Amino acid sequence: MDFNLTEEQQLIQKIARDYGKEQLEPLAAEIDRTGRFPAEAIKAMGELDFMGMFFPVEHSGAGADFLSYIIMVEELSRACASTGAILATHCSLAACPIFRWGNEEQKKKYLPEMCLGVKLGGFAPGAVPASGPDKVVASLDGDSYVLNGKKCYVANGGVADVYIVFALTDANAGINGLSAFIIDAGSPGITISKQIEKMGLRGLQTAEIVFENVQIPEGNLLGTKNQGNEIYLSILANNGVAAAAQVVGIAQTALETAVKYAKERVQFGRPIAKLQAIQWMLADMAMNIHLTRLATYRVASLIDEGKPHCQEAAMVRVFAAKAGLEVCTNALQIHGGYGYGKDMILERLLRDVKGTIIFDSSYEYPQKFIAGNLLR
Repeated sequence: MDFNLTEEQQLIQKIARDYGKEQLEPLAAEIDRTGRFPAEAIKAMGELDFMGMFFPVEHSGAGADFLSYIIMVEELSRACASTGAILATHCSLAACPIFRWGNEEQKKKYLPEMCLGVKLGGFAPGAVPASGPDKVVASLDGDSYVLNGKKCYVANGGVADVYIVFALTDANAGINGLSAFIIDAGSPGITISKQIEKMGLRGLQTAEIVFENVQIPEGNLLGTKNQGNEIYLSILANNGVAAAAQVVGIAQTALETAVKYAKERVQFGRPIAKLQAIQWMLADMAMNIHLTRLATYRVASLIDEGKPHCQEAAMVRVFAAKAGLEVCTNALQIHGGYGYGKDMILERLLRDVKGTIIFDSSYEYPQKFIAGNLLR
């Protein structure tokens, strides 16, 4: 495979990098400190076609490929990981399921406004969607489904206009009785019970949502009844690639910050960059980022080619998790006590990179999926 980016991909990379540097980077610390939702940034990204990057033009998307989207997520996450996570939730976890499993009526109703950034998508799986006392159950009543239950850790919760919600339609079948629904945020019976405070990715609004006799038209069923688990696992695979891209972006900023500091910090009469121990740490960081980026781009290319990719997506997610943490930890180590302070960005990067990896993966940890395929 040729890993050289096309002219179009390079242009998208430059636009996203410039936007991140000029518009997001100055806001990142304040977003992290206050936990506010960067509404102005999301609106601007809609105008730049970021919100519909890899969706077809007929749905008001930009018509680019999935790799272009991954490159964009990486660049935005370099500047502000929260904004990268908001965008990835909207595209990978909300709009993409509608595009892949929605019927034509659903696509026409939701995708144009989502691709233009007029409507924001949210994702409501819950920790384990088919279990627990608060699981959401959908009961068919005439030509409507009635949903009852609670969802925790809903991404873009409270600010999204449209949610992808997984609910049990067959209580006796466990995860095989899951179905996916497209639900408008303003539907009667939906209550945002609380916003959840997190360590990192603080601009990504994360809510607890209660569904109380929420009536949803049968036509809002995504895919077919009880197809939810298949949809869910596929969504996680694609979003795992986006999560790896976020890690690459965060880690790249950590590396650049560490390199700059190592050149400027003088101890015993010379910059610490002259110390072999520091040089080796920087080299390891650069290698981890390079390999994670190559693996992420490769899986994105498999998606563009329509080839099987779930195993590779799980692998890159695991690798990114380890590499991202190591890079950010070493960057902080190079800074010493200064890096531990709130005045530096290293502690934010470390919190953000951890959240990027674990946020939606507790239901199906990647190693289990990888091992399952190997042991068939």
